[in-house]
Amino acid sequence: MSIQDMRDNSEGIVAKIIVGLIIVVFAAFGMGSITTFLAPVAKVATVNGSDITEQEMQTGISRRRRVLQTQDQAIDEDLLRREVLENLINRRLLTQAAEEFGMQFSNASLDAEIVATDVFQVDGRYDREQFQMIIGGAGYTALGYREEMRRDKMFSQISNGIRSTAFVTKNEVIRTSGLAQQTRDIAFMRLILDDQSQKIEITNAEIATYYDENKLDFMTEEALDLAYVELKRDDLLADIDVVEEELILFFEDTRASYEKPEQRRIAHILIETNDEMSEQDAKLKADEVYQSIQSGGDFAVLAKQFSDDPGSAELGGDLGFNDAGTFVPEFEAAAKLLSLGDFSGPVKTEFGYHILKLTGFEQATTPTLEAFRDKVEHEYRVAAAEEIFVDLSARLSELAYESPDLEGFADELSLEVKFTGLSKRSEAVGIAANPAVLEAAYSGDVLLDGNNSLLLEITPNHHVVVHVKAHEIERLKDFEQVTDEIQDIIRGDKGSIQLRAEAEEIVSLLKGGSLTRYVADKYGLKWTVVGAAARNQASMDREINQQAFALARPAEGEKSVGFSLLGNGDAVVLSVTNVKNKPRDEVVDDDNQNLGKVLAAQQGVIDYREFIGNLTLSGSVE
Repeated sequence: MSIQDMRDNSEGIVAKIIVGLIIVVFAAFGMGSITTFLAPVAKVATVNGSDITEQEMQTGISRRRRVLQTQDQAIDEDLLRREVLENLINRRLLTQAAEEFGMQFSNASLDAEIVATDVFQVDGRYDREQFQMIIGGAGYTALGYREEMRRDKMFSQISNGIRSTAFVTKNEVIRTSGLAQQTRDIAFMRLILDDQSQKIEITNAEIATYYDENKLDFMTEEALDLAYVELKRDDLLADIDVVEEELILFFEDTRASYEKPEQRRIAHILIETNDEMSEQDAKLKADEVYQSIQSGGDFAVLAKQFSDDPGSAELGGDLGFNDAGTFVPEFEAAAKLLSLGDFSGPVKTEFGYHILKLTGFEQATTPTLEAFRDKVEHEYRVAAAEEIFVDLSARLSELAYESPDLEGFADELSLEVKFTGLSKRSEAVGIAANPAVLEAAYSGDVLLDGNNSLLLEITPNHHVVVHVKAHEIERLKDFEQVTDEIQDIIRGDKGSIQLRAEAEEIVSLLKGGSLTRYVADKYGLKWTVVGAAARNQASMDREINQQAFALARPAEGEKSVGFSLLGNGDAVVLSVTNVKNKPRDEVVDDDNQNLGKVLAAQQGVIDYREFIGNLTLSGSVE
């Protein structure tokens, strides 16, 4: 899971002032990044004198592998290492460029964005344990995650800066628009591979020779039949008996999770202090807005007009309902003094001056067991099942290691031995298709030595152990099994060669001046004509249309002739005449504006790639 997947780039000053909770997280995690400088550190690359360590490489590989596994993708270890190393080098180059440009992103802004990220919230509120679980599952510490965020923010600033400056000229747009709306008269004849192939006679000697020379193409695929036992936490829930006395104790221990704390709904108008707005000027402006409110001005309207918090300004300054302690202390203290409907004078914080209004208030509620009984009973069962699941998983791991097969211990744990059936690696389904299961099943310890696998985690609440029940090795298919297949291959190969030669002959005749009707009759073919065909003409085969527009523009009154082999093996002979671009005076300005934006965006992508390429070329990567 990447950082971009875990957050949605929320903006707004509310994301700047919600800092209290995240500080607790970093305090709880500790620094987490202090390492010894006494031991030498292995490196995999050096970028402009800055080492990329083996540890960074392994961390990157682990994160990337985790993503591929969740997508059930096959993993090529060599390709994985190359991609991760290339990414690490590019990120190091970008980091150095950002430092050279003097780019920064404050801790407060990063922390506030973390707090505002949906995936780190439970029931609409930031949750420290949820944050820890999500980033921990992705292989990050709290500080490591924040630093990765900081780099991503700076990279985005570089990328956006380059892309936003890309442009194309008006003439380029008009020319491209004319080409995009070009029409051509297209005539084509299609030569069918199957028709050509069926005419070809194949001898037994040819088939035998092809078989002998291409035996690797006729090997069966290795296949396994796996026996397995699986342990799922959720399967244990139904067997958990709810004991009332224990349920009451459980509720008391977890009561806080059912409590609804006191909440205030605050709207605010922020006059932010920054390089362009001094504290004195911000105070004067805040006083003016405050006077307008006192004189009867509409708070929401003034917020939209004057607030420097884009995240809430359009909502009339509304920050929604929040628990006590969500905002910085000065903000909290002022909000606590307000009665419903009241507004404050300018309140100074580290971000500027806020004018607050209390628009809603909800009292804290004290939960009762009866009010939450269904939920409490479910959570009670989950907690009890979790303990049993952990114990059973530990025991399953021990027995799997100690036993020669699964049958010897399955009864002890009340588990059923199941079977996948014989399946090839490329066709595996269900549990047999899981990357961790495949890796274990084809390992030497399990496949060759006949041992049970280690305990495999399909999900945190789903564990399995596998054993190879049957193994079908690769073998050469019998000649008789593949005779028909080889005949088709040889016919296809010969047919393609003959088809190409025939297409070349036709093109040569047409270029030599032969009449189109004469050529068609000579080869028993028929011309299909599409007049004034546009690019991506709906009535035409897409591939033929693309090949026709790939032909060179003929001279006025002439034709452009060529042929192409299609994806299915067929060939097509093409003749293009009467090529017309859209006249400039018929191009709609709105269309040009939209096209210009698209072309500029494409150019921006090219410029950014060239920027990365230049960093690589001008830098030193060892």
